[in-house]
Amino acid sequence: MTIRFLNIVIVLFLFSCNTSYHPGSLRFTDYPVEASSVSDTTFGKYLKPFRDSMDMVMSEAVGDIAQRMDVKRPVTTLGNFMCDAFVYMAKEKFDPKAEISFMGLGSIRRPYIEAGPVTRGAIFEVMPFDNLMVLITVKGNLLKKFIEEMEEGGGIAGFTISIKDKKVMNIMVGGREIDEQAEYTIVSSDYYANNPAKSWFYGQAKRKDTNYLIRDAIIDYVKIMKKNGTPLGTQLENRITLGN
Repeated sequence: MTIRFLNIVIVLFLFSCNTSYHPGSLRFTDYPVEASSVSDTTFGKYLKPFRDSMDMVMSEAVGDIAQRMDVKRPVTTLGNFMCDAFVYMAKEKFDPKAEISFMGLGSIRRPYIEAGPVTRGAIFEVMPFDNLMVLITVKGNLLKKFIEEMEEGGGIAGFTISIKDKKVMNIMVGGREIDEQAEYTIVSSDYYANNPAKSWFYGQAKRKDTNYLIRDAIIDYVKIMKKNGTPLGTQLENRITLGN
């Protein structure tokens, strides 16, 4: 009897500690909305030096394109150009044995670069992501399997393939048939190398990470080719051919 009474007292005490609020009055106020308003330019003036500086950097012409490069299937000339840049700069900076690169269409964020001067801003539009260059070395048997499962139309460098009835055939690396027992050094990005869906490939590779942005590789490549007088946009076809 005493215990039951005590429980009732505790419950009542807990409910009595909950404060409730009720509105005492309710009032509405109308605010006029006018068609015109006074613009505050203070923030715009603050940002102007930064915007002007950025515009100057992005409008810098870093090189020249001799022929339009675009995204299409099965041969992506813009993607092939980018992969050429990755291999060239990887050889220059990290490993002279670097010879292959590939990328999917989804990594190319601008559909074309027109012939003529190419700006730093245009390259940022093509590759807006801060992905870092990664070099991986794998056996030919793994590389062969990876190439056979590649997305159609992606950029490639250092090898050629033919496709017949949606099947990859005639994989030639540096003009020679791929050797399944040899080792090949591939230039990729941390985005691809960290893809868990491709861990069967990248996870078995010897991996060398860098702090070099692949976007910077494209810019540096374009500058070097301009200095050397090498035309860009040519010799990018026929890396992927369709069989009958």
